[in-house]
This record gives sequence, C-alpha cells and structure tokens, in this order.
Amino acid sequence: MDQERLLAAVLLADVVGSTTLYERIGDDAALLRQVSDCLDAIRGIVAQHGGDFIYSKGDDVLSLFERPEAALRAVCQIGGQLTKEPLIARIGLHFGAVIRARGAVFGDVVNVTARLSTTASPGEVLISQSFFEALSAGSRSTLRLLDKMAFKGKQELFDVYTLRSDDGALSTHVANRGTFVDRRSAPLPQINLVIRYQDQVRSCRNNELVTIGRSPECNIVVPRPWVSRHHATFTISNGKVRLVERSSSGTFVSMGPGNEVFVRREDILLFGSGVISPGRRSALGDAQILRYEIISG
Repeated sequence: MDQERLLAAVLLADVVGSTTLYERIGDDAALLRQVSDCLDAIRGIVAQHGGDFIYSKGDDVLSLFERPEAALRAVCQIGGQLTKEPLIARIGLHFGAVIRARGAVFGDVVNVTARLSTTASPGEVLISQSFFEALSAGSRSTLRLLDKMAFKGKQELFDVYTLRSDDGALSTHVANRGTFVDRRSAPLPQINLVIRYQDQVRSCRNNELVTIGRSPECNIVVPRPWVSRHHATFTISNGKVRLVERSSSGTFVSMGPGNEVFVRREDILLFGSGVISPGRRSALGDAQILRYEIISG
C-alpha cells in the first residue's frame, strides 16, 4: 500500500446546529442545501489558503496544511463567516506527523484534532501546544493561552490555546509580557464548588479538591460495587472547575436537561450546576446521584 508520512497542520471544522434544524424542520431539500452550502464554504476557504481537503464526514470537514500559518488564516476566515446561528463551526487545530494513504490520513494527530474540535464550544477554536510551537513568533501573538487539557491515552496535561480576539479576526496586538498570557497578572475569580450526595455535603475553592469513591478515605463515600475505590476528583484551578475521572466504570455527567455525557479516565470542565452519576446513567433506579453547584463570588 502506497503511503506517505509527513508533518502537517490538521484542521477539523465541525458544523453544529444542523441536528436541531433537522429535528425542527425535517430533512427537506432547502435545509440540506443550507448545510451543504456551509460545508462547501469551508472547503472553499481551505483551498483558498492552500489547504488540502481530505474528507467531509457528516458535518465535519478535515483538511491538511503544509504551513501552520496558512491553516491559522483559514480558521480565522471560517470563524469570520460562520458566526451566525443556526449553523456555526467549532474547530480544532493540531500539528504533527500524519500518514496519508488511500486518500485518507491516519495517526494520533488526527485523533487529538478531533478531540479538540468536540471539546470546543460552538464558534470556538481550540489549538494545540504543538501547533502553537510550529508557528512563527508573529503568528503566536495572535493566540492566547486558554487552559491545560488532558487527552485520552496521554499522561501529561497539554497547553491549549484559542484566538486572541473573540470575533475570529487576527489581532495585531502583542502582549507586553510575551506570547504566553500571564494568568497571574489578573486576579482569579473567587469560586466555591458545592457537592451534595445524600446527607454528605462538601465544598472546595481555588486549588482545593474533593475526592469521591467507594473507599472510606474519600471525601464523599459512595458505597456501591460499580463505584471505584477512588473514582473521581473535583478540583478548582485557574478559576475553572474540573472533574478528573479515573475509574474503570466511568461517570455520567449532566450540565443541563438532555445533555448527559459519559467520561472515563479523562478530565471534563464543569459549568453552572448539574448531576454526576458514577458508573450508572442517572435515569436508572439504582444510580447514585451527586449534585454540584458552582457559586461565584
């Protein structure tokens, strides 16, 4: 099988909002054309900036760029055009070695790019540390450090960046303290996280943590056989609330009606208030429900 190994910037744009439209309007020709036109626009922008369109699967567009700067310019243009609901893009950018074969691309770089794209909020671009490091100094100044993120199968946390401006346009401003945003220069928001399970109540603030699990050593003890001894940890750092999941059975997390997601041995940022159900869907009768609330100020 002919294959080629190369270093490339990988761009994955996921058009969100189409599912809601399908449910509301149905699979009529006008809607299908609207989604198709949106994907065609992304492919056109990729080509305009010298990118190589690989495939479009569902509502995703995967592309390769030889030069990271070209990929960044394409992303900024996509962000500038796809800013109006109901169709909007969430984008991941990564850089590394990929294998091209049979008209497709393979490798861990593609998997990480997909993870960045699915983690991004609608209208947001998440950019990996390796992509940032592959950019020139001038291009780096258009990004800002967002947070650290854990990727499945990776031991260490990685820096994740996003565009410095909110509207997707490249900014020419260079931070006085260098490319990295010094998060110590601004006071962290005061956040209190409260977790409730039956008659157990625990809270934590910045740089504190609360552990949950079957073991009596945990801050919140959930004595069920499907709950790991040290199942997960709630923690607050840099003003962000995170659930660090390390169990064998996984955890179901709900941050809104109908938005239950399953995580296992990965980290997830928490927002507002919601429900945590270790090892079982929250709707099941034997589910052990933990409720959390994030209080600012």
